[in-house]
Amino acid sequence: MNHTYLVTGSYSNAEEQGIKLWEFNHQSGSLTEIAGTFGIDRPSFLAIHPNGKSFAATSEVGDGDLVAYEFAGKPPMLKEINRQPANGDHPAHVCIDHSGKWLLAANYSGGNVNVYPLLEDGSIGNRTDSVKHKGKGTNLKRQDAPHPHSVFQLPQSDQFIVSDLGTDTLYIYRLDQKTGKLELRHSIQAPAGSGPRHLTFHPSLRCVYSLEELASSLTVYELDSEENLKPVQHISLLPDEFDGENTSAEVRVSEDGHHLYASNRGHDSLAVFAIGQEGRIELRGFSPSGGEGPRHFELISGGQWMIAANERSHNLAVLKIGKNGMPELTGEIVETKAPVCVKRIGGI
Repeated sequence: MNHTYLVTGSYSNAEEQGIKLWEFNHQSGSLTEIAGTFGIDRPSFLAIHPNGKSFAATSEVGDGDLVAYEFAGKPPMLKEINRQPANGDHPAHVCIDHSGKWLLAANYSGGNVNVYPLLEDGSIGNRTDSVKHKGKGTNLKRQDAPHPHSVFQLPQSDQFIVSDLGTDTLYIYRLDQKTGKLELRHSIQAPAGSGPRHLTFHPSLRCVYSLEELASSLTVYELDSEENLKPVQHISLLPDEFDGENTSAEVRVSEDGHHLYASNRGHDSLAVFAIGQEGRIELRGFSPSGGEGPRHFELISGGQWMIAANERSHNLAVLKIGKNGMPELTGEIVETKAPVCVKRIGGI
């Protein structure tokens, strides 16, 4: 197949097309908008269902919502299925588990993590659990209270890691697949004031890469046999000579496990690292993101392309990844309001 479908979220209001569907052409590197949907405020993060036919979005506002969508038809269209209250302010991240039966969401200002069943018709059911975090960090401006920023499922596991930017803590929860209840297994402190935000996993090694927003840094953790985290490396995501303001945002590992990418807002770059045999990383260089404030990016299947979502310059930028792992801008830059999430999808 010479094309990939992508869906984007944004900091748009309900009167605008906040979620959009795009077609990316692998041959030409072109990105074309093909559909959009109204009716949701600030749809800032999206989670694709394993069936490739539906997804969930956060409405990142006070007393926000979680909204389920489906995409289907020719031409493809987006359709809301239903929505549920997020049980807190500013839901910033949502995750659908590997079975496709459960949805977990993190409320940044609400300070909690919530669980919902996903029903056979794709709708979000009634909440089954909620866990409230406690504490604060050393950065008085950003860490005055708990701020869970993301929830990611461990590969081949019923456990999830929640990154709490406000308390500098990674929490590891087990999800009971029958009851939808969370059990805290253990937690580990990130470097003080670092602000853990998002993380990613190596495809074959037992390594977790945790991006720290406030310090613009990354910690590499090893997973032991009981899925406990052990820090083994800590590294900056910025050039030594950079002295401006920056917050790091997204982190991903290439499908072949050879490279790690992280986005910088302020330096407006993609930091590129080579991954060694034991999972440690080594800086290779920096690539321009094609705009300002790259909050998110997506790697296209095959490892040859990257799409960067530049929030502050209101554009999506296409980058071609070379054999050395370095992304380069192609000149394909598409304007769209405040994009903050971009995910590839299937099923259509």
